[in-house]
Amino acid sequence: MFGDQTHARTHRRLATELIALFAVLVVSVAIHFWLPILHPAPLVSDFLGVVSFASDMADKGPLAPGWYWNLFSAGAPTLLSVPLALSSADDALVARFATAAVISVLPLVPMVMLRGVLPLWSRLLVAIIIMLLPSHIVFAGVVAQDNWVQLPALALACLAVRNAYGDGHGYPMWSAFLWCVALYIRQEMLVALLPLAVLAAWPLQARVNARAITSFAAVALVLMLGIAGQRQAASGDFSLASRHGSTSLLGSYVPGAGFGWIPYDSYIQQHAPELVGDAEGIRRQAAHLALEEIRERPFFHLVRRLGAVADTLMTRDGSLQYWAFIADPGSGRSASEAASAQRLGASFTNPVLYATILLHALFLGAAYVGLRTRDKALIVITLAILLKVGIHFVVAVQARFFLVVFVLEALAIGLAVMRLRHAGQLAKGASIVALGGGMLLVLLMPGLGRLGAWVAAQDALWQEGTARQYRAHFGKVSAACQLSGGRLLPSTTPGITFAVAHPDPEPGESADLLCRLSSSGHGGDIILEVEDGYAPGGFPDRMLQIVEIDGQAVRRHDVANEAWSGWWQQRIPVPAGSSREVRVRVEGLRPDKGPGWGDAARTSVRFSPAE
Repeated sequence: MFGDQTHARTHRRLATELIALFAVLVVSVAIHFWLPILHPAPLVSDFLGVVSFASDMADKGPLAPGWYWNLFSAGAPTLLSVPLALSSADDALVARFATAAVISVLPLVPMVMLRGVLPLWSRLLVAIIIMLLPSHIVFAGVVAQDNWVQLPALALACLAVRNAYGDGHGYPMWSAFLWCVALYIRQEMLVALLPLAVLAAWPLQARVNARAITSFAAVALVLMLGIAGQRQAASGDFSLASRHGSTSLLGSYVPGAGFGWIPYDSYIQQHAPELVGDAEGIRRQAAHLALEEIRERPFFHLVRRLGAVADTLMTRDGSLQYWAFIADPGSGRSASEAASAQRLGASFTNPVLYATILLHALFLGAAYVGLRTRDKALIVITLAILLKVGIHFVVAVQARFFLVVFVLEALAIGLAVMRLRHAGQLAKGASIVALGGGMLLVLLMPGLGRLGAWVAAQDALWQEGTARQYRAHFGKVSAACQLSGGRLLPSTTPGITFAVAHPDPEPGESADLLCRLSSSGHGGDIILEVEDGYAPGGFPDRMLQIVEIDGQAVRRHDVANEAWSGWWQQRIPVPAGSSREVRVRVEGLRPDKGPGWGDAARTSVRFSPAE
């Protein structure tokens, strides 16, 4: 009799679980598919690259060569290539629907993986939070690696919770598998998810378990070798990561980047002209150049990056709505369709922003609970979130990079609420932390706008100053130049172009480019090149170009004396461990008024290594 009652209760619980699971799936699919169906996200920028990468793999296999390997991790394109290969429908349509399907499945992960560890109501709470996040609803149909990585990341976090709250035997092989899948999709997950991988794998019931450690290491090693091997076979680069990391860093620190990222082409032309057109050289030097920028203005960059992370972590930057609705070059939308998409994106601004702030506030309360109770799962989830945020604090930020943070926060909130059911005093403390954190974030928003304006103003001042600088590096010899007086002019070649201040200068008016050549190692010879761009001759003693080395004039060139234009050269030895001071001056001798001798004597200067 008792056995029959127990059996009946088990059947009822299972039926309840299945009904809840089915209901969550249906609602999640409805919520996350309506936008991709009615308002397909524009396929542009990185998202177009992911689909093109996947399309090539669908046609040529997982070792398809191409430029994609320099910019993307291979995980999302490889996984996406499967439905593209199996379907004859439009690649963009299949890619959007496949991505929306991945997001739709997310709420089911904690419900299934934490069954028997957390009560149904707690798992439902996590599922509902994830399912109703406006950020995910808006971005569900955007074919971004950030959408695809959420599934293995959340599954790994649930495995860590299961190990911490369950029998504690550890899941080393599954942990290594999910960790490597996340790494395969986004390379920074190697670091960000490591705490979760360790907690999920570690046998908490034993002090040392060589078998678990060996299993975890073996599976991780095999999978990482496979990831690097695929990249090696397709691109010749045996690596777990794409090669754009250093250039991502540089684009985040060049003057004018503000809270975001900008192309660095003009920066390279001005500060490292020897690298113009050398993509491999730029990749090698990008991190060094970024560090140079940080060293120049450390406090500015610290404040700027803190503001950037706060701005995007709250989704205040609006980039989710932009990529989902607005960015549409070449999409073929009519003007009315584009306007409608823009209005729809704007209507999501406040729901995305304030729902994200509420999520962060509740997570702060959850983190407080984890610290107070020494809850392993909550502490490790918090650590993983801090690592993910910290990586983007250093490198680059966009709101989509933090979508995986949002689902981890939802999981943490569900765990904390379960902890608080019978802990009144702790609940009060968590409520105060959550309320205070939420108020602080709301109050921070206007300040972020003002901070962004301050950053832009400081950058404008800095750019005005640095625009008058020219730097070049040639092995062990480098040149650092500063323009004094005169006018900076647009340059069509690597180097710097300038003129005296007035188009019709007075006698004696000048502009000076002062350069310091420094050497290390064995030193070497440098060629100074100066351009005389005025072709007519027969007008001597108007404008002079003068080169001084260590205070001694070594060349005086009369710009308009002879009918000639072009570059003239001066060889400058720079012995090992020494420095030389070079001054290039443009000076008016007896310029008559009217012909505009100041403009006629515009001067371009550049350095090159001696052959």
